[in-house]
Amino acid sequence: MGPKKSFKDLITETTIDDIEENNATKYINLLKDKIVINQFPLKIKIIITSEFTTPMAFDRIESHYSHPVEVVLTQNNLSTFYNNLIDKFEAWVDKFQERGSGFVFDGIKSVKVKLYKYEYQRASSYIPLQFKSSNIINVQNKKDNKCFLWSILASLFPANKDKQRVTKYKEYENEINMKGIEYPVSIKDIPKVEKQNNLSINVFALEDQTNKQSLHPVYISNVESKNVIDLLYIESNENTHYCLSKEVILEGE
Repeated sequence: MGPKKSFKDLITETTIDDIEENNATKYINLLKDKIVINQFPLKIKIIITSEFTTPMAFDRIESHYSHPVEVVLTQNNLSTFYNNLIDKFEAWVDKFQERGSGFVFDGIKSVKVKLYKYEYQRASSYIPLQFKSSNIINVQNKKDNKCFLWSILASLFPANKDKQRVTKYKEYENEINMKGIEYPVSIKDIPKVEKQNNLSINVFALEDQTNKQSLHPVYISNVESKNVIDLLYIESNENTHYCLSKEVILEGE
């Protein structure tokens, strides 16, 4: 069955039922080549329909495993997603067979795959870093949602000391043209900021909020400017926040 589209957050919904493999791990590894993903980040929902039989194969039943929706930020995260899917599915199969009904796993019949859009939240107020780094300036805007602006100003008008204080950049607040930009600033608004200020702004996020080496690009500028600014986008619970990154080292470099 081909892909279909539904409500606005759903990218595609596909049912895959043409893989002939009884081993669950091998089946899911073959499944990877069937799932076409053309954009990141996104959310993935997997529903696996399996068949269970009695040892004499006189009775057959179907049961459905619904894998929790997971956010996959980059192509590099897909292997982690599939490994997690295999582990949780096999645990579900074991639990099903331990019920004492006499039914044993006979194979996967089909897999429904739903891909959803995922958008980064608007970054707003201060979040402490969960690691130490001398290369990151984390302006402590505890009373406003202008972390994007303060991080930009921290790059253009660097303070000699107390670089984390908002007061170090207040006098330069009107040096950046933020006309038509709503606070907190969304990543989709960054091109407009670049155009209005002749800036080249890159944004990176963390796969693991505790690991400063787990960086991946979220937004890479195509603007040529003498002022190139790298921002770090961090998350904690319902809040998100921009910091200034003085040096970017991507995972694997």
